[in-house]
Amino acid sequence: MSEMLPLTGEVVFNKLMQPDVFMGNSKYTLTIALDKDGKKLAEKNGLATKEYDGKLQITAKRKVDFGQPKVFNSDKEEVDASHVSLFGDKVTMLVKKGKEPYDAYTYLERVRVDAKAEGVEDYDQSDF
Repeated sequence: MSEMLPLTGEVVFNKLMQPDVFMGNSKYTLTIALDKDGKKLAEKNGLATKEYDGKLQITAKRKVDFGQPKVFNSDKEEVDASHVSLFGDKVTMLVKKGKEPYDAYTYLERVRVDAKAEGVEDYDQSDF
């Protein structure tokens, strides 16, 4: 079984409610700007990251076939995926590292919202 890694940071791109579709493939994705601990863990495990605006980011994906990843609040109670704001929340993503030759990529298992972004409420799909 693949090792699970807890990556921490701030949400910059959230596609947990409406899957991201690229070249006919639908996946749930969550991109975070890694904090200091998240950076260390990602670098130690050789994960694929990208720098944007001076922040190191990582994107974890999950096939739609497996269903939405589980989402928990800071009290560790399971909540709906809409609890994750579109951006700004401090989160911990529990990810599974891919098998070789894809071991630089991560697969999203669970998300815990450690702190909500200031002035941001739960994501409401009906707003769009």
